[in-house]
Amino acid sequence: MSSTLTIAPSSTAGHVSGTTASTASNSSEDRTQAMMQHLEQVLLLNSDPISLLNSFEGDDYLEQLAPVVEEAINANQVDLLVDRLASITAQKETEVQKLCNSNQHEYTKAVKQLTKVKQSSEKMRASVLNINQNLQQSGQALVARNKMLLDSQGARKNIDEASAALRQCLNVINMTNKIHEMIEQKKYFGALKSLDDLETNHLQEVAQFEFGQIIRKSVPVMQATIKADVIADLQVWLTSVRKVVPQIGRMAFSMTELRRRRWKKKVDQKPELRFYKLNSAVELAMDDDHDEFDPLNNDSIHVDLTPFYESMHICSALGVLDEFRDNYALSRIKEQDAILPPSLEFTDDDIAPLESLLHGACGFAIVERVTVRRAYRVRTPESVNELWESMCKRIAHLIDPVLPTLRNPETLLRVRTLLGLFIQTMESYEFSVAGLHSYMLSLFENYSAFLKQRFAEEFQQTVMEDDYMPMKINQRELYEKIVNISWYKPGKEASKIKFPCLLPFSQVYPLSCAEIRNFVNQHYQFSDEFSEQNPGQIEATLRASLDELLVKVVCSTLSDRLRSSNREEIVQIYINLEYFEIAAIELEKMLNESTTVHLDEPITLQATGAFSDARKLAEKRIFELVNSKIDDFLEIADYDWETNTEGNAPSSYLSDMVNFLETLVDSTLVNLPRSITSFIYFDAFDHLATKLLDLLLNAGRRISKAALLNFNRDICYLENFVANIGSSSSKKRDVRWNDNANARTYKHRSEEDADNSLLTTFTELRQTIDLLLSPNVEEYNNTEIRMRKYGRVKPQNAAALVEKLFAPPATPSRTMKRFRRAG
Repeated sequence: MSSTLTIAPSSTAGHVSGTTASTASNSSEDRTQAMMQHLEQVLLLNSDPISLLNSFEGDDYLEQLAPVVEEAINANQVDLLVDRLASITAQKETEVQKLCNSNQHEYTKAVKQLTKVKQSSEKMRASVLNINQNLQQSGQALVARNKMLLDSQGARKNIDEASAALRQCLNVINMTNKIHEMIEQKKYFGALKSLDDLETNHLQEVAQFEFGQIIRKSVPVMQATIKADVIADLQVWLTSVRKVVPQIGRMAFSMTELRRRRWKKKVDQKPELRFYKLNSAVELAMDDDHDEFDPLNNDSIHVDLTPFYESMHICSALGVLDEFRDNYALSRIKEQDAILPPSLEFTDDDIAPLESLLHGACGFAIVERVTVRRAYRVRTPESVNELWESMCKRIAHLIDPVLPTLRNPETLLRVRTLLGLFIQTMESYEFSVAGLHSYMLSLFENYSAFLKQRFAEEFQQTVMEDDYMPMKINQRELYEKIVNISWYKPGKEASKIKFPCLLPFSQVYPLSCAEIRNFVNQHYQFSDEFSEQNPGQIEATLRASLDELLVKVVCSTLSDRLRSSNREEIVQIYINLEYFEIAAIELEKMLNESTTVHLDEPITLQATGAFSDARKLAEKRIFELVNSKIDDFLEIADYDWETNTEGNAPSSYLSDMVNFLETLVDSTLVNLPRSITSFIYFDAFDHLATKLLDLLLNAGRRISKAALLNFNRDICYLENFVANIGSSSSKKRDVRWNDNANARTYKHRSEEDADNSLLTTFTELRQTIDLLLSPNVEEYNNTEIRMRKYGRVKPQNAAALVEKLFAPPATPSRTMKRFRRAG
């Protein structure tokens, strides 16, 4: 049988429970219930009475009850425990009574045991009461002390809480002050990290305080301050970089120049490398020192990129990297505007402003390339390339207005050198230089036009000052110099030349050759040592410029001089044109041998054909002048075709003509090639023979025998001159009139010299005169004889002349009648 008792706690228990102020009333009831359960387990309430009585025989149950009693005392439930024990005792007595009724012996035994239990219980009760009394007495003092302890603990807790809150507040304040100090010390990244830590962790602890709210509201302000200070520091850094940018460019130029010298030395050692330019794959592979130079960090320059990196990282941490990127791009545009002036001025004497401009642009672009390599999130290759293309266009626009003001081609060459270094330097930093190459080609064309203009002016002056006489050389040194620059190949070795000597051309030729060589060399100097996007453009421009120079300046000017009526000048121009044609051929060879690129087709100059055409024009002009002079002599020829008087000397006009022809042969034409002189002689004598035949054909109605013999004497005189025309000088040429000369003896000589090509020009005239002087003109009717003796005589001419020769004053003779029938 079990029972559950509910006992209200006594005042003592109230005091005991006061010692555990932190335990609630429900907790006290749970302890009481647990104590009763423990008591029931000790007393084995559910066991039978016999077993219970047996358990009381020893003192073990007292030891088992001790914890229960202690619990009751601690819980201030002693009365409750006593009451419970009494209740249990009563209950057990009832159960014992029942057992006794059923079994006397056992009952008696149980009574004894119960008596013992009762006695023990009384003792225990007295002991418990005694303990309770002692506890009550000591508990009162303990409760008083405990109350004091609780009061002090509450105060201590409040103090501890207040101290903790104060420490947290002080920590927040110290962190805030430290952040301000770091901002002042420009330790922005540390300040930003501390600010993030403050906002994320520490401000949560002081959120209930007003100053915590104020500090929280000041966090965005401090972030904005950091951002503003960082941007301001970045601007200061950009300003400092701008100051050193020209020095960066100058140093980069120097390094490129050093590389150019190293490469030129290698090309000189291995000529096959001339096809590879600076920055080509071959040159880069062979240049071991190329990657050792850092343009921003070297012995002369140190550019600290820390402010830039800090700005980038801080703006990234603030979440405004896009804004930073846009602002930085705008700043770089402004920096470019500061580096590139609105206008540029430089002169032939001073190109330092251009050099400074290119140094600044180079340094600026190098800084851009370095930042894009190391901070790709801020500067993209596309944005840098756009800025670079804009810079190239502005540089071109700054240079263009100055070029027309320059007067010295050497200045353009210096401009080219600077631009070439600029291009090669930028190309080594992986910038696109196609636009600059196009501009360089345009500059090259302007430079070429400048050279052509200067050459044209100097050539015109040279032409005006030329004496159009073969050059007379007195010194061997000058002779060798002229031979070297003029593509002149003398027939003798220089050591065998005796001075003074005459060169076939006039001074305009070697002077022009020197200028042409200088023209070509200056073009190659312009294009030397810098690569080009379109191979062959320089060569094509040079070929076109050289062709224009030779054709439109040299050839055209000399061709215009052919209008002159001075035969000596025309002859000398012809000789000069011949050597200019040789020079054009040699120039073609030189251009093809000097090219530094592989060409699909060899370089050819149209000037070669132009000089050849001009030479033919000069030939024609010489023919015209000689023939015109011959016509002048023939105009004064005065033959009396009906005279009966036979003269004993050639006509005076003919003597003068022969003297003229001798002078022409010995002086004017002496320097012409034998081939051209032969043509001139042939054309002149053919023209003379035709005109003389016309004189004969256009004679009056009748030609007398004496007039025919006088005419024949003149023709023999000419033939004698022509027969000796091949002699080297007039001293060897015998053109004196021989009184014994007659048609018959000359005819014999004519047949003997029939193979002389110049004499063939007189063949028709000679055969005509021989026919008229023949004692039997009827033999012309014999085909065999006519073809052998008079094959060049036209039948109508023969008939007309025979008619004039034999025509009587009134009626024709019998011989004439027969000749007419045969004709």
